[in-house]
Amino acid sequence: MSHLIYWCDIQLLYLLNVALANPTLDHFWLYITQLHKQSFMVFVAFPALFMALLYIYSWRIIKPLAALTVTIGLSDAIAYRLIKNMVLRPRPFNNPEVAGWLRKVGEAHGPSFPSNHAANCFAGAAVLSWYFPRGSYFFYSLAALVAYSRVALGVHYPGDVLAGTVLGIVVGFVIRIYLLERVSWFRFHPVVSKVETYSGDWRTRTRRLEQD
Repeated sequence: MSHLIYWCDIQLLYLLNVALANPTLDHFWLYITQLHKQSFMVFVAFPALFMALLYIYSWRIIKPLAALTVTIGLSDAIAYRLIKNMVLRPRPFNNPEVAGWLRKVGEAHGPSFPSNHAANCFAGAAVLSWYFPRGSYFFYSLAALVAYSRVALGVHYPGDVLAGTVLGIVVGFVIRIYLLERVSWFRFHPVVSKVETYSGDWRTRTRRLEQD
């Protein structure tokens, strides 16, 4: 069974990294995979988004940010400090069986299994979806793009990404169930009074109040 799983992993890697590869898209995948390090995102997009959320939700925006920090920190620790050091799977470009045909476009270091990018992004998506359910499709779609980019760039096997995805979702839902839904401080539910419903102020209509 393990040989069959490995064979399927290699075949899927070839399909996504070679057969379906498009050099024009390489720049896109490089940008997506390092989205959190891009100058525009760090110095323009993220600060602008934070200021907008701060204006709408006031200090309550600290709650999802704190939950996101805890969740990603836990996911990253489990994937990188625990599982990777136990499995020690080499990266695809360090595997002689695939290095000859692999398209290595991105850079990565350390063991390959599981993908930290996939784990952290899906863990974050699970938590953000709890706070902002209308954005669930966007959060999970962005996480999927980041996960796919790791295979397209030749730095992870599809199995690594799949394992990271499962790990991230599990961690995210554990945080949702045992922290966000049980600790009142983290609650961030939309409650709009009748007065606010008829208010002409868009900020008042969209503000989320605590429901303790």
